[in-house]
Amino acid sequence: MSQPDSPPTLLVRSPQGGTRVCALSRTPFTIGRTPENDLCLEDRAVSARHARIVNVQNLWFIEDLGSRSGTFVNEQTIDRRRLCDADSIRLGTYRLMFQDQQEGVAGSSHAQEPRLEDTPAVVSHRREAKTLSPDRHIGIVEILSGQTGQAQYRLTRQISLVGAQDDAFITLTGWFAPKTAAMISRHSEGYVVSQTESRKPILINGRLAQGEQPLRHGDVVEVAGITMRFLLRDHTSSAA
Repeated sequence: MSQPDSPPTLLVRSPQGGTRVCALSRTPFTIGRTPENDLCLEDRAVSARHARIVNVQNLWFIEDLGSRSGTFVNEQTIDRRRLCDADSIRLGTYRLMFQDQQEGVAGSSHAQEPRLEDTPAVVSHRREAKTLSPDRHIGIVEILSGQTGQAQYRLTRQISLVGAQDDAFITLTGWFAPKTAAMISRHSEGYVVSQTESRKPILINGRLAQGEQPLRHGDVVEVAGITMRFLLRDHTSSAA
């Protein structure tokens, strides 16, 4: 089976807060506690062969393999479910974020998708995604100083990585920039920033951030040699 030029990725977050990125470069892609899996999660709550991700007609599905603790997508237990960009997967104490940059390109072919897409759970998920991301709630990051790929970023993803690695959203271009420096997560109640496995300190308005810190309009964030201002579109549009 041919794979897309840029395969989807899983952003894996451990219970300790460390993050890593795994490309879905093969199908089926197995996930479990033992090393023979494509993704090994060292957690007793994760079964030896817990779940797998498969590609069917260029659509991606996750299947539970009879695990004891269950597989959750967007906090709903599943047996099999299609994955959409920014879906949150929970296996034991690990959280995974499915990221598919090709999804928008394939959007015009939804009329020919498998019948699974018409199930109430998937329709409900689509409605939820729309209500959680109205334009007036989109966060914006303005770069005040430091070397980055752009001067401004719109935080439309559920998770936006700050770093030098290829799939980072806010890209650091300095010579000694870390692969990952910070992670900005989007929730229904707003945005939060947190450290990654690099453990780079994060300052918010000059104060050291601990754990996940909520971001408010006008906050100034410093990490890994860059300074950026966080804005909310509903505030900036009225002030323009």
